[in-house]
Amino acid sequence: MIPLLVLLAVAPPEDTPLAAERRGKAFWTALAKDCAVPPGETAAGLVSEAASLLGSPDSEWRDAIGYDVVVACAYKKRLLSAEERRALTSRLRANLRRGIGATGDDSVLLRSFSALDLSILAALELQDPALDAVGYAGLLDDGLAYLREERDLRGLEPRVGWIHATAHTADLLKFLARDARFKPQDHARLFDAAWSKLTAAGTPVFTHAEDERLAAALVSVARRSDFDPASLDPWLDRFVALEKQVWTKTPPESATLDASQNARDLLRSFYALLSLPEPAAAGGQAAAREKALATLTKIRR
Repeated sequence: MIPLLVLLAVAPPEDTPLAAERRGKAFWTALAKDCAVPPGETAAGLVSEAASLLGSPDSEWRDAIGYDVVVACAYKKRLLSAEERRALTSRLRANLRRGIGATGDDSVLLRSFSALDLSILAALELQDPALDAVGYAGLLDDGLAYLREERDLRGLEPRVGWIHATAHTADLLKFLARDARFKPQDHARLFDAAWSKLTAAGTPVFTHAEDERLAAALVSVARRSDFDPASLDPWLDRFVALEKQVWTKTPPESATLDASQNARDLLRSFYALLSLPEPAAAGGQAAAREKALATLTKIRR
């Protein structure tokens, strides 16, 4: 007989990927549809288990369960209390730092999909805030830091499916930028972060719509009532300066050319999204669109 202490030492705690997988995919798939919590269970407990799957290399466990269960239980059915949402937010924020700086391994999955789950919680904050001002500011700081510091930029990878850390972080920042607690001084922080992500030395050309997802976050800023279109001018000047830098050498340096391509893609997506009708948009959107168009005209090849 195995001693009880040994069993306790080797048995996984309830909130682990192994424990969640033991329930089987059919259980979780059914839960993700409408979050019908079985007797004896709690929504918070099940969401916590599902969140343990966010780092799984199996895209079904990670995406269809680790993400969809949070959408169903926390966002659609709103079965988590404010305290439970705060606890989940803290856990996911901590995940953004786990293994940060690594590239090419599976550690990015937990970070990336934690950012995606945080985007759902940030969207819920717009309707039913659970975070206080300090909690919101901390989440914004962590989102911007993660965008800056994540080095694994893969989009879709055959073995594990979507990774997409840049796009997932952009989704988080998009909702945070719509929050009433997003301050005027945060506007430039987000625009600077998007620029830096796409133009940093060694960054390849993004090919999985990362520019569109980042542009959507920037448009959330441009549609705010406290947005000042004049604040865009220094940011837009960077596009012109970078385009000039590309052609100081013939042929141009590959890294500078890649940065320029990413920047152009971002500005095109920003202009295109600003051009879509938005009944609730503030007056600054039209001015931002015209400024973006003027800059695109200057840098066209």
